[in-house]
Amino acid sequence: MIKKVMGGMGALFLLMTSFTFSQILPEDPTKGARLFVNKGCVKCHSLKGEGGKMGPDLGRIDLGDTQLDLASKLWNHIPSMVAGIERAKILKPDLTGEELGAIAAYLYFLKYFDEPGDANKGKSLFHEKGCIVCHPILGRGKRGEASLNDFPQNISPVFLSMEIWNHGPAMIANMVQLGLKWPEFKDQEMIDLLEFIKTNAKGPKEIAYITPGNPREGQKTFLSKGCGECHPVRGEKTSQSGVDLSKKSKAYYQSLTRVASAMWNKGPAVLAKMSQTKSGIPKFTPKEMADLTAYLYFLHFMGEPGNPSQGKKKFSDLGCVKCHGLDGKRGEVMHIDLSKYQKTNNPMEIAAGIWNHSAEIRKATLEKGIPWPRFKKGEMADLLEYLRTPLEK
Repeated sequence: MIKKVMGGMGALFLLMTSFTFSQILPEDPTKGARLFVNKGCVKCHSLKGEGGKMGPDLGRIDLGDTQLDLASKLWNHIPSMVAGIERAKILKPDLTGEELGAIAAYLYFLKYFDEPGDANKGKSLFHEKGCIVCHPILGRGKRGEASLNDFPQNISPVFLSMEIWNHGPAMIANMVQLGLKWPEFKDQEMIDLLEFIKTNAKGPKEIAYITPGNPREGQKTFLSKGCGECHPVRGEKTSQSGVDLSKKSKAYYQSLTRVASAMWNKGPAVLAKMSQTKSGIPKFTPKEMADLTAYLYFLHFMGEPGNPSQGKKKFSDLGCVKCHGLDGKRGEVMHIDLSKYQKTNNPMEIAAGIWNHSAEIRKATLEKGIPWPRFKKGEMADLLEYLRTPLEK
């Protein structure tokens, strides 16, 4: 029995052996919300005050880690979670890899939703940033620009981002002729500005509103629209003439409007570069823009490859050698073969198996007197890369 459950520990160490980044990207980031309730997570954990009180409020802490770092947090807290569940006499739910992946993606997705905006501050910004010069409250602008009254009701950041790219060149040309400087926004300014625009927008409702984007489709849009010609992303073939977005991925772990704000601030520079590419400046539909921004948001969720040299050190420091020998050697306490896990396609299937047998695994470590190993950010990725490398032919 001990050998069986300790095999689950070995499985964790090969979470990332064989998979593609597209498999990590969720299709529907909100799917995990239903599972969070239906699987009973809400019995122990609340989301911004709503739910159980036994565990931390997951809506009030930063969960902007990679999927593998989120899995390592689950591993680190298994002893306390198992004890808490037993004390509360709660039936621990079993999870499939797909379900665990969906819950992790949903928790990561919580920051995507904007905080409330202040329309009064937005009104001041509308004048200070020079928006009023081209877009009056009523009527038409000096060159026929739309008034706020014409803007779609419930205007979303997605619609705003789409407008930046679809009409960016014309906007820049107009501002140059008028002697206006391209305004930049920081912190919550764009959120406040949108709140003010919403109070005056009287246009159609159906254009502005868009459901949360599909990150997997956003990856396809990123490539098909030529974004990769300037910005490589790990694993994607590009001209690599610009910054690798995977190196700055944490910058996109912000609310949707803040992502739109970042895109707006870089509009002129990016549009100028794209005008010189083979693809030219792309046009987007609302859905394409929603998918693209969701993809950028989830870039950090994908994570970076680990460092095998660092992983080798962790394998020793964390006491993994007590159960897991290398190169055919036995561990100090027992021997568990890791090679059978190297063809696993979905890392969350293994993580789910660990969760499903967590009580038995914890019991086995106590019986053998093995300290529970704990991981810091990035350490699990390093360890997995080290274990993965010797197993390759």
